[in-house]
Amino acid sequence: MTAYRDDELSCPACRATLRAFAGRHVCDKCYGMLLDLTDLATAIRDMTSLDATFEFHDEQPGKRSCPKCHSQMSTLKLRISLDDEIEKPRPTLDRCPEHGLWFDKDELAAVFEKVAGKGLGGGGGGGTLARKGESGPSGSYGWKGKHGVPEWWGGGGGGKW
Repeated sequence: MTAYRDDELSCPACRATLRAFAGRHVCDKCYGMLLDLTDLATAIRDMTSLDATFEFHDEQPGKRSCPKCHSQMSTLKLRISLDDEIEKPRPTLDRCPEHGLWFDKDELAAVFEKVAGKGLGGGGGGGTLARKGESGPSGSYGWKGKHGVPEWWGGGGGGKW
């Protein structure tokens, strides 16, 4: 190992090596993802055309460590405010105050399902999240990829997802 090599990050759920993709860290074994709040807010804005604000509820010390800083993460319920509506996704998430939220398999999809159809960007289309300048069969890329993670979000994994 050289002084210039990045340390490999381990998945907080299964300990597999995480893969870096577009500023995110994803696990190709258990399909988890570390996502900072800015990235999550941007995705929700792209989906709904609304600015999201986040509140953390029922926060408790967790058992997992952040893959980046190794500090103990907390567990919590996420509440998302969109245009005076509060959405309460069901999953209990893991949070590092410094590096963001860890989403286990299907937890990101559960969050997106709660905000899908809100605002101008989601209206009745079943919750699609389009990338700028690109479109899929129905005019946008669906966010429901395998395990709730779109391929362009890091769910490609060299065919593993």
